[in-house]
Amino acid sequence: MKPSSISPRVFAILCATSLTIGMATPAITVTPPSKSTSTQKTPPPAKVIPSIKATPPTTATPANTPTPQPATTNHHLPLVAVPTLTPTTLRNFTNLYGQVLAVKFTPNQQQKISQRLSREWMANLGLRNTVFQTIAMEPQIINATPDERSQLQAKLVGNLRQQVLDGDADALWLVSFYDAAPKNWLAPGQPPLTRMTSDISADALCFMVNEVMGKSVATPDSKLKNSIAAKLTAEYAKIPANTKQELSRLPSAWLRFKDTEWFQRGDDFREQMRIHWGKNLEAYVPELREMSKLRRDRFAKLKADPNIQWDRMNYVQRQAALQKSEPEFQTSVRTLAQVKTVQLNNYISTMQVASSIGNSPTRYSVRLKIK
Repeated sequence: MKPSSISPRVFAILCATSLTIGMATPAITVTPPSKSTSTQKTPPPAKVIPSIKATPPTTATPANTPTPQPATTNHHLPLVAVPTLTPTTLRNFTNLYGQVLAVKFTPNQQQKISQRLSREWMANLGLRNTVFQTIAMEPQIINATPDERSQLQAKLVGNLRQQVLDGDADALWLVSFYDAAPKNWLAPGQPPLTRMTSDISADALCFMVNEVMGKSVATPDSKLKNSIAAKLTAEYAKIPANTKQELSRLPSAWLRFKDTEWFQRGDDFREQMRIHWGKNLEAYVPELREMSKLRRDRFAKLKADPNIQWDRMNYVQRQAALQKSEPEFQTSVRTLAQVKTVQLNNYISTMQVASSIGNSPTRYSVRLKIK
C-alpha cells in the first residue's frame, strides 16, 4: 500500500468549515495486518427503493418474472441461476431510473450505466435486485402524479445518501447521476459542489472526533449536514480549481478509507491517525484538547522508552506495546472531565483556514476513482 500526496488545499478548505479531514500520517512502513475483532464492521443496511401509493397494474405478472427484493450489496458469486441482463432490461431500468430522478441521462451516462451493470451483473446481487425492483415499479412511476413522483424521488435520494454514509459504494454510484444534474448542485464550478460531498464531510468530521475521544460523542445529523452544506456553498467560489477536484473525490475516497483501509492498517496506524486528527481539531473543538493531549503523551512515552525501541519494531510489536499501555491510558482517561456530546455545528462559523495538511511529507492514500 503506497502512500501518495494529497493536496494541502483540501485540508485547508475542510478545516475552514470545521472539516479537518487530516488524512496525513507521519511516515511509517507497515504490512497491513488482518482485521482485529475490535474493529469488525457491521454489514451495510439493505438498499431500499421507496414505494408510493398508486393503482396496481391490471395485468398479471408472468410466472417467470423475478420478484424484486430489497437490494443488498453482495459481491460473492451467486449459487443460483442468474437471469440474463438483456438489452430490454437495461433499457427499461435506465429509462425508469431517469424518470424517478427527473434526470435525462446523457449518452455518456447511459454508457456508464451499461458498462457497470454488464461488468457486475453476475456477482453483484444487490445491484441486480435494484434493477429488478426499479422495473417492477414501472406502473407506479408512470401513473404517479407530479407530487407523488417528487415524493418518490425525495425518498429514493434520501435512502441512497444514507446508504452511502453506511459505506455502500453502489448507492454512491446510483445517487451520483442525480447529483450530476445542474439543478441539484449546491454551487456551480469545475466540478460543481454536490450535497454528497458536504454530507460525507459531516460524516468524516464526526468519525474523526469520535475516534479521538474513543467513544461516540458527535453525530452527523441533519443540523450538522445543513450547516456544513451552507458553509461550503458560501465559500465554494473562492476555492481553487484543483482543490475543487480534490473535494469532488472526497465521497469515494472517504468510503474507501473508512470501510477498507482503516481496518486493514494496524492499531499503530489508527492511533497515529487519532493523534494527527486531534492535533488538527483541538484548536477548533475545545472538548478534544485533554484527550488529544493524553494520546500524544502516551505515544511520546512509548517512543522515548529505551527498552521498547519503537522505531525498530514491526507492526505486531507496536500493537503489543500499545495494548500493554492501554490499562494505564484508560486510568488516565477516567480522570478527565466527562464529555457526552459535542455539538460540532456550534463551531462551524468560527473555523480558520489551516495552512497545510501537516508537517510530514508522507500522505495517506485515500483515493478511489468512481467507475
